[in-house]
Amino acid sequence: MSKKKTFTINDEAQKNSYGFYVQTSGIGTQRFLKNPICLADHSNKTKDVLGVWTELKETGVILSGIPNFDTKDPEGLEVVRKVEGGVIKGCSMGIRFNPKDLKMINGKLMLTKCELTEVSIVAVPSNANAVVLYDNSGEVLSDEAIQELCLSAQKSQKPFRTENMKEVTKHLQLSDDASGEAIVGAIKGIEVKLSDALKERDSYKTKFEGLEKEKTTKLQADFDAELALAKKDGRLDAKGETALLELAENKLENALTFLLALPKRKTIKDNLEDEEATLAAFDKMTWEELDKNEMLADLKLNHTEYYNERFKREFGKEPS
Repeated sequence: MSKKKTFTINDEAQKNSYGFYVQTSGIGTQRFLKNPICLADHSNKTKDVLGVWTELKETGVILSGIPNFDTKDPEGLEVVRKVEGGVIKGCSMGIRFNPKDLKMINGKLMLTKCELTEVSIVAVPSNANAVVLYDNSGEVLSDEAIQELCLSAQKSQKPFRTENMKEVTKHLQLSDDASGEAIVGAIKGIEVKLSDALKERDSYKTKFEGLEKEKTTKLQADFDAELALAKKDGRLDAKGETALLELAENKLENALTFLLALPKRKTIKDNLEDEEATLAAFDKMTWEELDKNEMLADLKLNHTEYYNERFKREFGKEPS
């Protein structure tokens, strides 16, 4: 006897020939396990009982089992021989269900609940070809009846819609009963606008970064030029330069502002010219005007030679 083969009884991810899926977790096996008959082609005849199903197991979306064959019927032995030889690899389940359990879920027609009655060895796997459906009285439903039930379930059930979905349609400025096509269209419209907005933002960002770079370059050039000038005219010594460069590393604009605020030192020539201009203004004033405007004390202190000359000119003698 060859090694026993495991059969896939149901795969929730596979659609059957009637156009719907069977939810594996919704398959009731309690009654079936009391009499787990293995039939040939769903034939409910004693001669077509091939054995029983063992090791029935649910793994994710897969329901599987292993047939334990026990038959002396020539036809049955031929089926067993083909199974063990790898010629026949499929099985098909017979189930009872309530039409109300046939529902649309995420765009798929799904049988959410049913009761397993028997599993047959067939030439073609159940999900790919057919699944036998029984009504509550145990009668096999015709293809026409099953198709009518599927069509009815598809037409009668409205798309699943939660309160959150109502919020979505509200924000999209759509009616609560807006179709999926309308919702997708509105979202795509928003995606286009968002994409355009992001492109515009990136464009402004690029321009801004360019202006900032240009501003920084000019600021650095102005700072370097003013620093060189401050060192040349004596406004900044080596110690002051070191401190200023440290400031410039973090606050270049502040460092430039500080540089520009440093008072420029006058040359000897500038000081003499300023002196001459000041004394020339004093020359235009009489001794009495200088005294009246309280300028004599300043002259005596800051312009001693000029004061002595004016005193001698006014009084004919040197000041005491």
